[in-house]
Amino acid sequence: MPRPSPTLRVAAAAAVVVAFAALPSVAWRLQAPRTLEVVVVDKTVPFHNYREHAAVPWLLHAMKIQNAAGRFLDAARDYVGFDPLGKKGRDLTADDLAHADVLVLADTYGVYTGDYARPGEQAALERSPKIYGGLVDDEAHAIEDFAARGGMVIGEFNAFASPTEDRARARLEALFGVRWTKWVARYWPNLQDENEVPRWIGRLYQRAAGAALDARGGGLVFVREDADIVVLRDDEDLRGHIVTQERTPAGAVFGFPERGSFYYWMDLVEATGSEVLYEHVVDATPAGERKLAAHGLRRRFPALTRRWDAWYFAGDFVDSAMDLGEPERAWLMPYRRARAGCGGAGAEEASFWGWYAPIAARLLSSRAR
Repeated sequence: MPRPSPTLRVAAAAAVVVAFAALPSVAWRLQAPRTLEVVVVDKTVPFHNYREHAAVPWLLHAMKIQNAAGRFLDAARDYVGFDPLGKKGRDLTADDLAHADVLVLADTYGVYTGDYARPGEQAALERSPKIYGGLVDDEAHAIEDFAARGGMVIGEFNAFASPTEDRARARLEALFGVRWTKWVARYWPNLQDENEVPRWIGRLYQRAAGAALDARGGGLVFVREDADIVVLRDDEDLRGHIVTQERTPAGAVFGFPERGSFYYWMDLVEATGSEVLYEHVVDATPAGERKLAAHGLRRRFPALTRRWDAWYFAGDFVDSAMDLGEPERAWLMPYRRARAGCGGAGAEEASFWGWYAPIAARLLSSRAR
């Protein structure tokens, strides 16, 4: 029997490679679609990248979850909040939630005149007049009613902080079973980076501490509205892990990942009637712990809580500027999670794929039909 020619052998090998590469897409298309009505609220959309909520439609698409009309959510169209084209906002109403299964409060901070003061699509670093933002009492009331009739509510930073109204904040705190302490925190690897670190950080430190901030190196900065500030410095006050999200025994029941490594914007909340599923744990030295204690702060505070089917992520976890890739590929999320777990990803990727995406996907999938 004659042996195949080299040309035929190369062609056969190429066909195998092509078939293998196409397998994830073929497998995804063979999956049966599921249905879920999801309403997304994002009031922080100054630009067309939709980065504060785009990961939610992506996750739904990757899991092949469509709305009742049989289509996938579009990050540029399927949300309630600020329209960067018309440059105006629209509040959430009871009608928006009439047929919903899940409400995702992705971001309510808002849009400000300073967002359009810098070249390119760069969000403001300085305080400036509000164009649109914050939750109002009517919206909070509609969310309460939605939750009372069995809807799932997923919220995250910043649902409570300025410019949300006091009455709306109180309603949401009761819904989620948490109390916002008025503190927020974020780590910057370089406190001198004028493209990332707001100048008001230095001004607040000068006013509160009576001395100029030494901006050399990195630091984890805690801010209590405009009244107080704590800066934990690399090496001196912080060890290498900075902040991690550690699963509690209550979180283990759900089979969620053991830990995360997120240290972008976080809000410090206290559980008042909710289960704490994860805690933010600051990797502080004894000197850092003393700094925190002097301001009434601890190195552990809730990162994810649950009260009935109201879930609160105490951090800006969904915010992502990453290219998430093509959602129509089976096994993509498990692969990204495995890669993050074995050290094959950067800090943002590891946090998103290794911690946030598995949890958010589990919650959304639990309501799909």
